[in-house]
Amino acid sequence: MTRLFSHKHRPVHMSAFPLEILPRGESVPEFKRPQPSPVFTVEDSANPHSLANGMREYINVMDRMRLGPIAPQQAPVPQDPEERANHLKAACYYLDASMAGTCRIPANAVLAEPVVNAALGESMEREYGAGSADNPMAEISVREGRAAWERAQAEINEPLQDGYALVILNEHTRDVDPAEPGATWLLDTQAQRAALRAAEVGAVMANYLRMLGFDARLHTVTATELDIEQMLLAAGLGVSVETEGVARVEVPYLGAGYGAVIVSTSMELASDLPLAPGAMSSCRNVKWWSGYGGTRPGFQGPLYKGRPFHLGLYPMETVKRVAEPTTLIDAPNVPRIPKRHDMFIRASIGDLGPKAQKELTDFRMITKSPFGHAMIPVLGGMVPLQYGQEAEQQAQGYADARKNSEMIKAAMYYLGADMVGICEIPEYAWYSHDLDGSEIKPYHKYAICILVDQGYETMEGASGDDWISGAQSMRAYMRAQLIGGTVGSHLRGLGFSARGHSVMDQDVLHIPLNLLAGLGELPRIGEMVLNPFVGPRFKSGILTTDMPLEPDLPIDFGLQDFCNKCLKCARECPVTAIPFGDKIMFNGYEMWKPDVEKCGRYRITNAAGSMCGRCMKTCPYNLEGVLKEKPFLWSAMNLPFSRKWIADLDDKVGNGRINPVKKWWWDLDTDDDGNIVPAKRINARELEFRSMQPREQKLACYPHEVVPSPVVVEPAAPDRKQGVQFYKAAPSPEDYRARMRRGETSPGKKPNWETGE
Repeated sequence: MTRLFSHKHRPVHMSAFPLEILPRGESVPEFKRPQPSPVFTVEDSANPHSLANGMREYINVMDRMRLGPIAPQQAPVPQDPEERANHLKAACYYLDASMAGTCRIPANAVLAEPVVNAALGESMEREYGAGSADNPMAEISVREGRAAWERAQAEINEPLQDGYALVILNEHTRDVDPAEPGATWLLDTQAQRAALRAAEVGAVMANYLRMLGFDARLHTVTATELDIEQMLLAAGLGVSVETEGVARVEVPYLGAGYGAVIVSTSMELASDLPLAPGAMSSCRNVKWWSGYGGTRPGFQGPLYKGRPFHLGLYPMETVKRVAEPTTLIDAPNVPRIPKRHDMFIRASIGDLGPKAQKELTDFRMITKSPFGHAMIPVLGGMVPLQYGQEAEQQAQGYADARKNSEMIKAAMYYLGADMVGICEIPEYAWYSHDLDGSEIKPYHKYAICILVDQGYETMEGASGDDWISGAQSMRAYMRAQLIGGTVGSHLRGLGFSARGHSVMDQDVLHIPLNLLAGLGELPRIGEMVLNPFVGPRFKSGILTTDMPLEPDLPIDFGLQDFCNKCLKCARECPVTAIPFGDKIMFNGYEMWKPDVEKCGRYRITNAAGSMCGRCMKTCPYNLEGVLKEKPFLWSAMNLPFSRKWIADLDDKVGNGRINPVKKWWWDLDTDDDGNIVPAKRINARELEFRSMQPREQKLACYPHEVVPSPVVVEPAAPDRKQGVQFYKAAPSPEDYRARMRRGETSPGKKPNWETGE
């Protein structure tokens, strides 16, 4: 959705809807609940094609976060209840909640009979049983997911304590047209979708509060001790409306189209005033309609108004499609690599030394920051759900590859994906060996690639390598895993083999698949794909399957020429890991090859922040999505002569600087004893305009010939001197193309990891 007005002056704790203009009162009305109370059902047993059937396991994951271990020592957070409330609301909005409010828990909101999720323990053995993850990067998340469940089981009968509440809403999309692509799966699933997405936010917030040392409990429509409608009235998010003697709670701007969860907590929070009875009639005015001040324009209506679900919210259909990617891939000679080629895996084994290995222990470069840590148990709950056996009987009506592709895209966009693309999986995009040394044999034909934006607003308030950076990555990975996992579960229920590949456990390489699926081009940043509408500001998830699908074509929006004229990411990289010079050929790919050892070491051991996304922060394609940006984006995509000018203009208008209005998080670290403490150092970089000649830059690369053995898992430090020589000796794309014409290219000597030769 394109906005008319920028939100650069609007604090993050204020909703995308203008809640601040609503009239408010003092007393909380009592909700007259209809009797008998309606029962919320997830599955649609009468319709095996309903996407709701794939949501049950994922709603269960969130309900298992209802309770959890509370840190024994409270974190050094501000004591001001209003600052606390604003912080938690901003965190909810960062996680894509539609609205959030805070209040005291009124006595009449406590249910006499709690709602219990009877399906909660059905698949526990499969999800958290021994050996559910042999990947050291997944072990921590699965372990924390299991711990959250065990704690919930131990304390499920503890009475709800009087305290405060954070109330979270997720809006419905527009109604599904029965004739549009994907409708067979999406019809009558609005309530389940909103419940799932709201529960995801609530699970993270409950975990976060407990990690800060405060008691917290998650309440969802499937498991709650609180009356959700009464809590909406108390938190100033809804008004009671009675029609034909039946009461319901409606929300300004959303009406009855929402799902809600509550996080009760012992943290003292400022309370929002309840809405006045006339709030529903007074909420719509010219400012709301136009989006003045940076709110979401009312004239755009609900999500996907005027857009088919299968096309998504971004106009990717307007981008030029081409037969081959805009960078050379010598497919027959691209070697398959083992998972140990990944620099984070190498660090966990000890290849980058004890300091980096220590940071990989329990994923500390993320978990040291409590907000990023709060997402790890949710990720852990979803990792085992990536896999599963498909139904024995395959559903009928899925022979049309194009129709199947449109249905999958519609479902993923409906669940919250920002971009979706499909491609056939070339053999080189499969890892060759798993972490235990076992060979990986390709098992699916198609890859469905899911991109999730890391969030412009929070990126605006950050340096890119400060204490929110790790959480930015985890948020996007978590959402991609939720979307891909839900659709994967649905496909298996229809009888099609499907397997998710998340950051925690994956058998495929995301970058070549994202490129082939038409989701972007390779930028100067190097080992990532850049999208024309969200730039490099995303993370991806992959779902592989054998369901018949129609692949997308790669895209060409002029990025190779643009990056040739722009050096911003290279000059702003904290460790100069991005090349100032030209492309090289590496493992059969043409690319601006970054020094992944430099990059990996900094991201893993960053002492003044959590991880790093500085290149994403400073890229000119890191766009807000307002109308005034459109002419510049169109020019960059279509007018080659304008690209250098646009790159220079990006600096002149200050893009890439820190916007203090958008700084909402607390800078917190964790000491060696596990206590949360104020961060001693905080990266707060402004643009540095570093200049360097390519010949002055020492970059290293490690081609497949020198990857340590995946069979013998012992530390093997990279030979940096050798890596620098490899980089210098790498052929240019022009030379490589000439060699291809002469038939002189080959993948090089394949390592024999059994013998070490």
